Amino acid sequence: MALPSDNSSASGVLGLSVSDGYPESCRLIELTPEIVAQLEEAQASSAATVPSVLQVRGRDNDVATLIDLDDNTYHLHTAHTSNNLYLLSSGQQSAADAAAGIQILQLRSKVNQTLELQKAQPQIRSRLMEILQWDERGPFRGVEFDQQLMEDSNSQSRRVTDDVLAAHVQSGDRRLRRVLADIPAFRELATGHWRLMDPGYCMDLLRLILATKVERGWSLDALDANRVFKALRADVGGEPLLFEAVDAVLSRFGQPAEAAGSGCYRIESSKVERFLAEQIFAAQGMRAWPVSEFLLALQETMPPQLRRKETGNPEGWGSVQIPSSLVRDLAYASTPIDSHLLYSVDGVSYERTYLNPLFRSMLPQDPRARIHRLFEIKPKWSKSEIRPFLEDLVDVDADLVAAGDEKAVTAVTKAIDSWMIKFGRGVKGPSGDMLYTSRIN
Repeated sequence: MALPSDNSSASGVLGLSVSDGYPESCRLIELTPEIVAQLEEAQASSAATVPSVLQVRGRDNDVATLIDLDDNTYHLHTAHTSNNLYLLSSGQQSAADAAAGIQILQLRSKVNQTLELQKAQPQIRSRLMEILQWDERGPFRGVEFDQQLMEDSNSQSRRVTDDVLAAHVQSGDRRLRRVLADIPAFRELATGHWRLMDPGYCMDLLRLILATKVERGWSLDALDANRVFKALRADVGGEPLLFEAVDAVLSRFGQPAEAAGSGCYRIESSKVERFLAEQIFAAQGMRAWPVSEFLLALQETMPPQLRRKETGNPEGWGSVQIPSSLVRDLAYASTPIDSHLLYSVDGVSYERTYLNPLFRSMLPQDPRARIHRLFEIKPKWSKSEIRPFLEDLVDVDADLVAAGDEKAVTAVTKAIDSWMIKFGRGVKGPSGDMLYTSRIN
């Protein structure tokens, strides 16, 4: 096949013949400008010692998902082109062709399909929970419990490694680690196997850490994981204890205290409250809770060192509101006579109010499917009430939204407004607030 050069005669003809064949099977993929910029930046970086790679992850029955260099996820969809596309490469040029100014091109492949990207939010947490339970040892409850379990069992169970996670979970490594830390799960240093941590053991270990903190006069703003581990080992007389379990608990309930050095954490009461709230709801079969009863259960289970001062004694709960951060994506509020008593800026009023457990992490990841499910659960929602159950679907940094960043909050508001217009039908409620019913059949 020969292609005349620009300075050749106008009578030059491009010839294609069946004998050329299609020696290679190629696919074209349409990358977003952001992904192209990532690749170019990585290629230009002097620190890049290995080629930058876009990963495609998922099981055989999953929609193929591409992970870019910033851990964003995209579903890959096949699109058919109206015309065939031919991929060409330079071929060997004879002296006669060169003299005639003719460029020789070799046909490499014929393409009539392209791969297009669609931003996606895969179900990372639920998939991880499924995989972590493949380990027959069950959730980690301590070294001695594990040892006794293995003595009583002769079978070899499947272990969860980094390779297993990469093969089954459609997520980049950074996001994967964040979700694993939140579950919580940890990686055994000795074996490289990932373990789910039992919630009860997790809280017992936290209480032990807090008691040790009180005895030694440490600050909750800078707990060093190595220091805590050594102190715990000394206090229990050398009883088996995993450093990685201690570190996982500090990571789950804290934030890195970078000013205090590497491996230091600042414990946050709100993280402990939310963890316990989830356990309280799940332990009672996801039943509705009167707010006063829920507050009492939370007060009884919270470590004394972390109890919120504003909660006060039970006698003072008549004027107390539950902080929105506690239940905003774990439950919705209702009253026996008015099902649309919803969230205020400060929280949920406790009087005559019930908390109905509804974990956002268990809802579908597609906006239409999630909104459809929410309307199945409750026929009417206000925008302020439904918002916490939709925020994670918007492609913005959750930390910026939590911090009140104006640009991030605006992006979330615009996305949710568009979904409610598309999938909901607004009507004014008795209080004048707009209530939405489903537009989805």
